[in-house]
Amino acid sequence: MERIVIIDHDDHRLFVEDINEEILQRDYNGEEEAYIKDNYDMENFSWDYITEALYLPEHDDILTINFDLIQ
Repeated sequence: MERIVIIDHDDHRLFVEDINEEILQRDYNGEEEAYIKDNYDMENFSWDYITEALYLPEHDDILTINFDLIQ
């Protein structure tokens, strides 16, 4: 699995997705951006890999996500 974060700049939304690397290679020639364009309806976006993430629940219905990206 490959974890990525996608930011939709027009609608100010953030998506986190684990992509199956076999599907990425087979269907998209290993191109994450081709996968995003095929699976998300957005034009103005950026994305990057997430190499480490820590999930900290603060309340019963609220989840805080601390993304520690390793450079």
